[in-house]
Amino acid sequence: MGWASGSGLFSEIIKVVKDAVPDKEVRKAAYRKLMRVFLDQDWDTENECLGEDEAYDEIYRELYPEEDD
Repeated sequence: MGWASGSGLFSEIIKVVKDAVPDKEVRKAAYRKLMRVFLDQDWDTENECLGEDEAYDEIYRELYPEEDD
């Protein structure tokens, strides 16, 4: 069973992190760690956060290189 509401929560995290952390590499490191936590809780709609932050998009492509945006 998936956790679709995780996208709304992660979207809010992206807004906060993007505003507070100007360095893209630091944001990527944070997103990597946070995504692991969310995925461990069965988050399965992580593609819904694409386009909100370039740093997130890069991490998503690392995890799912075969997916088309």
